[in-house]
Amino acid sequence: MRQTSNLSMVLLMTALSALAIMLAGTGCDSDNARQAPGGNNSSDADSDGDSDSDSDGDADDDPNLYGGDRCGDGLLDRKKEACDDGNTTDGDGCKGDCREVQKGYTCYPPGKPCSQLVVCGDGWLLLPELCDDGNTEEGDGCSALCKIEIGWKCSENADGISVCEPTTCGDDKQEGAESCDDGNDVPFDGCNSECQKEPDCSGGACASECGDGLVLGEECDDGNKINGDGCNDKCEVEDGFKCYQEGCASEEDCTLTASVIYRDFSHTHSDFSVSCSTMSKGMVADELGGDWKPRFVGNPDGDCVKSFDDWYNGAPDKVGQIVLYPDGNGNFVNRYGENGEPWMGYETDPNSATGEAVAPPWMAGTVAECEADGCILCVYDQTANPPGCYPPTIAYDGNPLFFPLDDLIDTTTSCTLTGSATETAQDAACAKIPAQYGINGWPWEPRVIDDAHEHNFYFTSEVTYWFKYEPENPATLNFTGDDDVWVFVNGRLAVDLGGVHIPENGSVTIDKNNSFGMTAGNVYKINVFHAERKVEGSSFKLTLGGFNTARSECRPECGDGIVGLGEQCDDGKNDGGYGQCGKNCMWEAYCGDGIVQEEFEHCDVALDPECPNNCFFIEVE
Repeated sequence: MRQTSNLSMVLLMTALSALAIMLAGTGCDSDNARQAPGGNNSSDADSDGDSDSDSDGDADDDPNLYGGDRCGDGLLDRKKEACDDGNTTDGDGCKGDCREVQKGYTCYPPGKPCSQLVVCGDGWLLLPELCDDGNTEEGDGCSALCKIEIGWKCSENADGISVCEPTTCGDDKQEGAESCDDGNDVPFDGCNSECQKEPDCSGGACASECGDGLVLGEECDDGNKINGDGCNDKCEVEDGFKCYQEGCASEEDCTLTASVIYRDFSHTHSDFSVSCSTMSKGMVADELGGDWKPRFVGNPDGDCVKSFDDWYNGAPDKVGQIVLYPDGNGNFVNRYGENGEPWMGYETDPNSATGEAVAPPWMAGTVAECEADGCILCVYDQTANPPGCYPPTIAYDGNPLFFPLDDLIDTTTSCTLTGSATETAQDAACAKIPAQYGINGWPWEPRVIDDAHEHNFYFTSEVTYWFKYEPENPATLNFTGDDDVWVFVNGRLAVDLGGVHIPENGSVTIDKNNSFGMTAGNVYKINVFHAERKVEGSSFKLTLGGFNTARSECRPECGDGIVGLGEQCDDGKNDGGYGQCGKNCMWEAYCGDGIVQEEFEHCDVALDPECPNNCFFIEVE
């Protein structure tokens, strides 16, 4: 009986094997079976009778791409497996049965852990992205690093794409990238004009907290408490990131931005378009009032001030920002051009008859003007465009034509030298160029620049900046301007350039000898109050040194092996290859790049919605 039973079993197994061979020959594969790239579904055995190579020189000859006999062995059977990362665990990019690649992952090369396929701008919102609106444009709410921009909020639609819309600072609703919203868009009250928190200075020393956008005793502060963007909710730099000062292309190339409030006046106001024209120190008290505003205490220069309380109180007519650029000496200064271009004037002459450093005469437009005012000596340059006489020029910091409220009037009116440039009181007029900017004689601007237009004179400005007092690291502020200028440190008067006058210079150094009542390590305010009260000229130059507290801008470090916000990948080597990370932490050829890589893919998910997440079809049993 035992022998008969064994013989029956042998016959049964033989019959089943024959049947399996016959079925295989009929091509009874699933309807959606497709040929693997570089291989052949009907016959892939080589001359040795095995099935792990086809000896034709394509990708299937690589045992790391084709081979294996079970899910989880780290070898990819491209006929039956969509991926094989060396395990049978779900949720790591490769499904536990190796039949599916999870959306947002790439699982090349086989045998290694799958990587998140994060591509900022592809419309798939995946960590560490904070938004993804399907593009990498700046200024639409979702930045080129897929970070929510200040002034915007983003939500995810049904397709998983971020839809961003502007927030309204001042509507008393904190949304998006806002860190506060107090119901107005006026700075210096604890919440600035972009709805970012400001330090609270009501107790003397200011209390700066994480998320207020000022790096004061913190590793970083990007103006929010969102984790994953490089600076976490404790204002610590996150792994894989390096944080710079906002506006920095690098640690050596930065800008500073200071908020400013402007108030507009006219010649009908008693204190503007006045006839006074001398320095008037002692007009304001030595300390700011409880509202952090200067207090008028007298008229040293006659009857030139009657309604001082109007100057820095009341609703602003404009809220803006002053951008300061590096001056090459470790300081930051404002400039004439919108993008930081300096004013170009002539080099001053240190050997003048008066002993002062003055500029040579400006180039006259006519022979008569030249004979009357003197001409600058220069060599006619036939190769110049256009040909002419071009004396050597030199760059000057600051702005000799500081008119921030010109947008409140019609600036299409040209500034001419007939009628509109008189010294009578008026709201709009030409301006003169101060001698400090390389041109003697205070010439009218139409004789110096091409786009001269009428200006909105008569205004005040109020700038506030915060800093950490470190006695061993001196901070300096230098100012040149007209007319009145007062600088207060910790509420105490540090620079007094009061009165209606031509541009004057003032400076203050904050160190262990000039503490202004401050305690080392604490945060304090610096306040700059300025007034332009007389037609014809307005110059403004603010230089800050040692006040580098601006908001952090954090960027990933490519090559550290950590995928950070804005990087597509980072394996530490970034040497490229299909489905692998290349230089600059960007994917090279990969499933979803919009190109069918014929050696590895049947289709591409970016082109075909029915294409699987691994971009090739497998047989389904």
